[in-house]
Amino acid sequence: MRLRTEFGLPEGASDFDGVHRGHRRIVDRMVGAAREHGGESVLVTFDPHPRCILDPDNCPPRLTTLDEKAALLDTAGLDRLVVLEFTRELSRWTADQFLERLSQGFNLRRMVVGHDFALGHRRAGDIPFLRSWGATRGFDVEVVDAQRDGGEVFSSSLVRAALADGDLEAANRVLGHPYFVDSRVEHGENIGTGLGFPTANLAITPGKCLPPRGIYATWVRVRGAWHRAATYVGYRPTFGGTKLTVEPHLLDFSGDIYHERVRVAFVARLRDDVRYPTPEALSAQMRLDVEETRRRLGPGREPAELL
Repeated sequence: MRLRTEFGLPEGASDFDGVHRGHRRIVDRMVGAAREHGGESVLVTFDPHPRCILDPDNCPPRLTTLDEKAALLDTAGLDRLVVLEFTRELSRWTADQFLERLSQGFNLRRMVVGHDFALGHRRAGDIPFLRSWGATRGFDVEVVDAQRDGGEVFSSSLVRAALADGDLEAANRVLGHPYFVDSRVEHGENIGTGLGFPTANLAITPGKCLPPRGIYATWVRVRGAWHRAATYVGYRPTFGGTKLTVEPHLLDFSGDIYHERVRVAFVARLRDDVRYPTPEALSAQMRLDVEETRRRLGPGREPAELL
């Protein structure tokens, strides 16, 4: 059963950016509760991120686009995803207003929330409030404990910080899967082809969180099959580039994939982005990058947990 995605309903929600292991614990419990009650599991989320509306100067880069988030939630067995457009007007709704609309839209039997969840203006709808409100309307509230990475609670902020540091191991540990980018292949300048390493130039959604400039060992899914790839993130300083690009070079692959949708799953950071004195020097380094990618990814270990 494919996930149904709906838009524009005015209800309260959490962002669930990244759908990390803490999020998955909540979703798994919600899906299980829905099955216990013979009902549907429904997750309500915001888009865009509330901070991008309320504090645009500090709008966080997105770990998942809306489509990527929906794909991850679909694999978790969720029945319905309700996407609410977050606005300043909505930010002023009281907890009572949110819950009234939830009750009108759904026949609630159980609300599953995280340990620090609250909704409504000034977060007045905390867990005691929700439980009291639910007791009068015939639903209970289940609170899912936090998951931790050592002493830190799993969070989207923790993933962003790890990615900013180029620490793919830490980011992927919190996520529970390799960090990925879904994109469409577009025409580039054929620089990689001229160096002997053709690349797929990706169209990246504005605001998408990317790891620092450098070379990465990645898996790339093309037409349903995974391929090893050395992926470049950077500005092409050897050629005086000014546009940030993401370019995977697929190993042992040939074929025209222009306009194809692909997924790039980041596994390990290999090196920094460096300006080389000549294209020939860069090409020699790229040969080493390909060899290191093969070594890091090894044989037969594609990320089967991703779509």
